[in-house]
Amino acid sequence: MLVLSLPGFLLILALLFAQRSNMLQMQEQQALMYANQVATLQHAEIASTQRLLQQLAYQPRELQHQPGVCPQLLSSAQHLSPSFANFGLATPDGNVTCSLSRISGPISIADRPYFQQAIDEGTFSIGEYQHDRSINSATLNFAHPVYQDGQLAMVIIAVKRLSHWSRSLSRLTLPQGTRVMVADHTRAIVAEYPYSNAPLGRAVSEDWPEDLNEQAVLLNDANGHHHVYIRLPLLAARGELAIYFAFPFEDAWQQTQRHFALVLSSFFILLCLLIWLARYRLHKTLLQPLTQFRQAIAALAQGRTLDLTSHTMPQELAVLGEHFENMANVRLQTEQQLTHKHTELQTLLSALPDSYLRVDAQGQVLAKHGVLVQQGNTLSELFPHHIHKRIRVALTLLKEQSHLLLEYTQGENQQGYEVRVQGMSHAEEAVIVIRDISHRKQQEEALNLAALVYNNSSEGMVITDAHGYILDVNRAFTEVTGFSAHEAIGKTTAILNSGKHDRAFYRQMWHALSDTGRWQGEIINQRKNGELYTEWLTIDTVYDEQQEAYRRVAIFTDITDNKLKDEQLWRQSHYDSLTDLPNRTSLKKHLNNLLAEPGKQLAILLMDIDHFKDINDTLGHYYGDQLLTLVARALQSLEQTGVTLSRIGGDEFVIICEHCNSEAKAIALAERVQQVFKQDFVLDGESCHVGASIGIALSPRDGDSSESLLKAADQAMYRAKDQGRNGYACFDSTLRQQSEQRLLMLRDMRQALSDEQFVMYYQPIVTMQDQQIHKAEALIRWQHPDKGMISPGHFIPLAEETQLIHQLGEFAFQQTLQTLSRLQQRHGAFQISLNVSPVQFNAKHTSLLKWQEQLHNANLQPEDVVIEITEGLMMQGEGRSQARLGQLIQQGFSVALDDFGTGYSSLAYLKQMDTDFIKIDKRFVDGIEHNEDDLVLCETMIMMAHQLGLKVIAEGIETATQHELLKQAGCDYGQGYFYAKPMSQADLEALLLDKSQ
Repeated sequence: MLVLSLPGFLLILALLFAQRSNMLQMQEQQALMYANQVATLQHAEIASTQRLLQQLAYQPRELQHQPGVCPQLLSSAQHLSPSFANFGLATPDGNVTCSLSRISGPISIADRPYFQQAIDEGTFSIGEYQHDRSINSATLNFAHPVYQDGQLAMVIIAVKRLSHWSRSLSRLTLPQGTRVMVADHTRAIVAEYPYSNAPLGRAVSEDWPEDLNEQAVLLNDANGHHHVYIRLPLLAARGELAIYFAFPFEDAWQQTQRHFALVLSSFFILLCLLIWLARYRLHKTLLQPLTQFRQAIAALAQGRTLDLTSHTMPQELAVLGEHFENMANVRLQTEQQLTHKHTELQTLLSALPDSYLRVDAQGQVLAKHGVLVQQGNTLSELFPHHIHKRIRVALTLLKEQSHLLLEYTQGENQQGYEVRVQGMSHAEEAVIVIRDISHRKQQEEALNLAALVYNNSSEGMVITDAHGYILDVNRAFTEVTGFSAHEAIGKTTAILNSGKHDRAFYRQMWHALSDTGRWQGEIINQRKNGELYTEWLTIDTVYDEQQEAYRRVAIFTDITDNKLKDEQLWRQSHYDSLTDLPNRTSLKKHLNNLLAEPGKQLAILLMDIDHFKDINDTLGHYYGDQLLTLVARALQSLEQTGVTLSRIGGDEFVIICEHCNSEAKAIALAERVQQVFKQDFVLDGESCHVGASIGIALSPRDGDSSESLLKAADQAMYRAKDQGRNGYACFDSTLRQQSEQRLLMLRDMRQALSDEQFVMYYQPIVTMQDQQIHKAEALIRWQHPDKGMISPGHFIPLAEETQLIHQLGEFAFQQTLQTLSRLQQRHGAFQISLNVSPVQFNAKHTSLLKWQEQLHNANLQPEDVVIEITEGLMMQGEGRSQARLGQLIQQGFSVALDDFGTGYSSLAYLKQMDTDFIKIDKRFVDGIEHNEDDLVLCETMIMMAHQLGLKVIAEGIETATQHELLKQAGCDYGQGYFYAKPMSQADLEALLLDKSQ
């Protein structure tokens, strides 16, 4: 069938391809016709432009003009031809002498190809896409030379906006989906249809296939749609323009494809129908009868018959089927009669759970049935030796009314069996029945084991009926509850009721038992002596054959001790062990619960005991703990409804006031707290007075979470400490801003260390007698990329607080070391002072003690470096700081006491620490010109230092008068802007070089 239909299929296919080819040719011809019409219109517009410029060029006298003023002829031409945006005239060297559109300055078009073409060829020329400077717009320009008396006098320029050209194209009547683009010789688009907002001047390649010629070409666009593409040149000269034309072909293409598919589908459907009809006739007349015969033979083999009579079967096959049915019925009836009796016997034997043997008097197996006798064919194979012997003896003695019963175990799993030997009447034969009793034995063992577990389990067990009446209890029940079995049996489980659970609890329990047959949970019951205990109880229901509740089994464990331990652990994690107040964890949970209430307003007061560390250091932690306990008790007197006190760590306490919905109420509470701290706290018979700094934060004003509120209160508390301690302060936005600024500066400082934004400046120190420079003070500066130079006073305190001072200090020392080495190589002996923070001295790990080795490696001496310290370091009690300063002095470093006179200024410390220099602070130097007291103070400090063998450096000298007064007072060195300001290393070297000449 397929071979016969192949020529027809090929003929239809050829006709379809011919129809599609004709349709394609028609579409290409139609597209070419439209393209030629558009090209003709564009030719006409360009020709019109050429005629206009030629007419203007033939009137050279009318085109004479003053520079910058266009002749009236051009204005008239623009009036008559509004499609032109501008007209202008240019000299042969390309300078524009006039433009109808105002221009801001001189313009030269000598570099424009269209201008050169007009001059070189002496004829009309067309430009390319450009941004015209005279009208500040995308244009296409035209040029024509103007000759006077045979000489090139000027060139007339016409400017046409590309947007105007595109709008003129939009007036064309073209089929929907048609695209037209006009492009210059660089393939830059100067006009397009339909008009869009896409920028003109883009390359044609962005929207168009490459390498098109004048012949129509069928291609797919980027979206897979079919178009006929045509490219037609407008001009063949330099500055050639071309039209790119795309004609939509998708609808016609889809129609052709649908026609193609419809014809082929119809052909294949018809072919499939013919094949199906042929197969159907073959199946009905031959295949189906043969299948019926095959099924009838298979059914007969299984003892069944099938009806072979059929109206559609041929006559010959119908007769054969009738004979086959008769033969099959006779055979099946005979087989059924033979198997009926056998089936009855097999049914009887199969209904029994046992296996059996029929044997003669000699023990020969005559018949057997059941799984237990399938492993052997003789008695010796089926039974152990001692059982086999007893059966053989019994066979000789048995009569039809006597029997023998035996039990034995066999195999690795010790399977148990029961054997009955029964004599048969009227025959010297016997029946041996074998029964597997392993399951019964296992049940007996399981019951014994269950009784053992029940009576010896550490968990209490109770068995009740379906209504809760106790039927039995184990020994653990008696040990836990105190009730003996005799006292409990017959009563309900209500004898254990503690009264701690309401009726709803027990209703829920019985509801779960009714629905699921199980309940599990924690319950508080009562012992016989009235003592309460907590147990973990599991109740399961046993059902009878009708799925009705028959028994309930309860198993419980006494968890009273575990509950006490859990409660202790919970209290330890939520309460302070010293004061028994809620701790930070409990506080945050309570605070979060309060803040979760809509519109909740409250206040928190965070207080810190002032100078508590001094109490621990002087009296010891034992008395410090006593003080905390006394303070907690005193503060608890403020507790009332809505006021909660917590200790969150160390010497910090927090009060939550739920009714303090205003700052005034919170302040009133803070003042009451202050009154509490005015009392005496007696420690071991001695009175102790302490104060507290209190930070106040309100919600939701200052925060809507526990973390934000505690942070706000903490910041306010530190403000109270900064204001003199023993007071209170309220949080405001400035504190948050200061905190944010601090974090921002810390982040910038870490980045500055990574990016090497820190630099060292040096301020010369001169001898007062001759103003020679032999010393300088190293000063660190931060050159921030956005904020400029940042003074140390802004970032050093934060660096000390965050331990970044160690990195800054090491950086300053390394830079100073390099500078000192360079200065000594070029200028001889020189000494540099370096400020060292107390934090560097007191740190557990510091690099200060490695400085001597680094100086030695650089061929420098420790005395070349003066370590400047503040009076605060000398007053500190930390032995570590004092010891390290002493080590540096022993290594040979010089020491200068900075800002002398502004602190404690103890002479004993000066003598004790073997100081080399003191530096008089600028605040004293500023007033010596006009304040006699300041001068006397300076003279006294100088005299005192000299008597102790110390040199004096005066800081902040800014005038000649200050210099003379200090010189007369005997000051050794001076430092200040009067001599030189802080400068870079290069500037310092230049200054030293200048001084040496």
